[in-house]
Amino acid sequence: MANDDRVRLALPGIINLTVIAAVAGAIYGYATGDQALQGIPRGALTGALIGSVTSSLDAFVLQAPGAPLTRAPFLINVGVRSLVYLVVFLAAIAVGHWLLPNSPKDKVFDFSRDDILFCFAVTFVVSFLLEVNSLLGQNVLFTYATGRYHRPRVEQRIFLFIDMKGSTAAAEQLGEIDFHRLLNRFVTDLTASIVLREGQIHKYVGDELIATWPLATGLKDARCLGACFGAIARLDELAPVYQRDFGRRVEIRAGLHCGPVVVGEMGSVKKEIALIGDTLNTTARIVDVCRDSGQQVIASAALLDQLTLPSGIAARALGPTTLRGKKGALDLFVLEAG
Repeated sequence: MANDDRVRLALPGIINLTVIAAVAGAIYGYATGDQALQGIPRGALTGALIGSVTSSLDAFVLQAPGAPLTRAPFLINVGVRSLVYLVVFLAAIAVGHWLLPNSPKDKVFDFSRDDILFCFAVTFVVSFLLEVNSLLGQNVLFTYATGRYHRPRVEQRIFLFIDMKGSTAAAEQLGEIDFHRLLNRFVTDLTASIVLREGQIHKYVGDELIATWPLATGLKDARCLGACFGAIARLDELAPVYQRDFGRRVEIRAGLHCGPVVVGEMGSVKKEIALIGDTLNTTARIVDVCRDSGQQVIASAALLDQLTLPSGIAARALGPTTLRGKKGALDLFVLEAG
C-alpha cells in the first residue's frame, strides 16, 4: 500500500489520541501544578506531544504491520516499547517546561529518580496492555472491557477467508517446525494489506486466515477487495524470499461474502468474542469452490452487488453454484486482476 494511504488511515487514530492525551494532560496539570492556571496549557502541550509522538511511532515504526518488533517475544516487545515511550514522556515533559515555565528561571525541569520510575511504570503498563490487546486481537481488549458484546448482538459483516495452496505438501516437505515458520511468515505478510485497509484479523485456522470488516467499512472504496488483491500482490513480490527460505513459493485462494453474524462473548475459563452464523459457513464453502474450480478469488453476488469494483479488478460470473452442505444455489463471481 502506498505511503499516503498508510498516513490517511493512521491519521484519525493519531489525532484522536493526541486530543485525548492533551485533555488528560491539562487535567493533570491543573490538579498537580503549583500554579494551576499555568499548569493547564503546559499539561495540555505535554499530553499532546506524548499522544502524537507515541501514536505516530506505533503506527509507522514500532507496531507497523510487518515491523521487526511485532515479531519479537512478548517481554522484549513490551520492554522496548516501554523504553521508547519513557524517552518520549521525559522529552515531552522537558519541552513543556521549557516552552511554558512557571518563571523565566524555571525553564529546565529537573527529573528526580522518582519521576523517572513513575514515568517508566506508566509506560510499562501502557505497553503491556497494548501488547495484550495484540494477543487478543484488534480492539478486543477494549470491547471486552466495555462489555459491548456481553449480550450477543447481530451485525452485518464482510468476511475474507484466505487459504494457503498446497499446505499439506508443504508440511510434508518442511517438517513441523519449519512449516510453523512458514505459516507464521505467511499470516504476517498477509496482515499489512488487511490492517491498512481497516480489516480485522479475526482468527487463524490451520493454514487459513479469516479477516472481517463491519459492512460499511469494508464496502467503502472496496477495501475488502483491495485487501485481498493487495495480499496476493505482496506474496508475488515476496516469492523469491519464500523460495530462498522455504524452497517454494506461496500462493493463496480466497473467498469473500457478507451477511449477518451474531457477535458475543463466549466461554468462562477461556473467553473470546465469537462470531457465529451462516455467513461464515458460506464463506468457507466459497473457498471450497475455489479449490474445486481452480480459481484463485471468488466472491458472492451478495457482496459485489453492494460495491463498485476498483479499477484493475474484473468480475466474471460463475453462475448459480450449489455449495457443499447448502440447499439453495448461490450466485458467485470469479475476481481477477486485470
